[in-house]
Amino acid sequence: MQHSIRKNIRVRKEDSAYVYCILESYEGMTCYSTLDYQVGDRFRDLELRFTADFAKQVETVIQLLGDRVYVQSTSSTSS
Repeated sequence: MQHSIRKNIRVRKEDSAYVYCILESYEGMTCYSTLDYQVGDRFRDLELRFTADFAKQVETVIQLLGDRVYVQSTSSTSS
């Protein structure tokens, strides 16, 4: 049984396009959704979804993005 991991991250609005491009460049490793936001918010919250097989790689990408990303929460579910 494969576990699905969900990680919520926050990025500054001005960094969001860059972060989207980086995540998309690692095709197949993770998928993401931009969560609801209000006009004028200075940030975007994203939910990343990936399997446990890619957990280390996703963490590495997040670390390499440095101060562009703030990790809000992580959860794991069975699928």
